[in-house]
Amino acid sequence: MKFLIIQKVKREVPMEKWAKKLPLQFQYFDKLENQKTLEASYHLIGHQGSMLIVNVDSDEQLSKIIGQDPLFFECEREIYPLTTRQTHEKQIRELLQP
Repeated sequence: MKFLIIQKVKREVPMEKWAKKLPLQFQYFDKLENQKTLEASYHLIGHQGSMLIVNVDSDEQLSKIIGQDPLFFECEREIYPLTTRQTHEKQIRELLQP
């Protein structure tokens, strides 16, 4: 199952702490990409944060990915389950059928 994760570093995090942990987060993202768990990652322009799309088999795996992020305690996150447009369209058609 795919999830969109939007994460932003909390404003109160000291710059020194953030600067120390950011390279560790980049390494972590590289590891997830190599494992084919992280499908896409983008920096949020104008924010100290990122947008990730992860593909996991369970909520346990999602929790593990989030919890092992080196910036776990320094970020706020929004997490959204994703589905394809085709799946969404199929569900809507089924709902609208008499």
